[in-house]
Amino acid sequence: MPHLPAPTAYAVGQLWACKGRHNDEQPTLLINRIDQHPLGGGNIYHVSFDGLKIRHPGLPGGYMTRLAHAPVTAQTLERSQLRFVGERQPDPAYLQGYAQWREAFDAGQAGSFGVSAPTLLEIVERRINGTPLDQP
Repeated sequence: MPHLPAPTAYAVGQLWACKGRHNDEQPTLLINRIDQHPLGGGNIYHVSFDGLKIRHPGLPGGYMTRLAHAPVTAQTLERSQLRFVGERQPDPAYLQGYAQWREAFDAGQAGSFGVSAPTLLEIVERRINGTPLDQP
């Protein structure tokens, strides 16, 4: 992927390479939407990840290679060793996950991640596979 000068602010349509959990995982993160957090005063970035290798026994081949929607804060972006690689249109695949998240968020039953991309991906894999978060 090309190495371009990083923008001075995060914006919809930005595509970033980020740190994965292992060498087989070369994730990219696409910012699809930015919402103002109604209470926290910051932004919630609705991102998609590609280039993943998340164990998922319910899928052919046993791996999930993309995550259509994840709500994250600026802390996630800052902690994920991002490298700007370009711009593209938002991925409409995020809309279904966003709608579910928005309904739960408005009901006070959902939030956003503030951890690094590798940690977020580990949480997703553990939840899919029923592995407790406190188990090595």
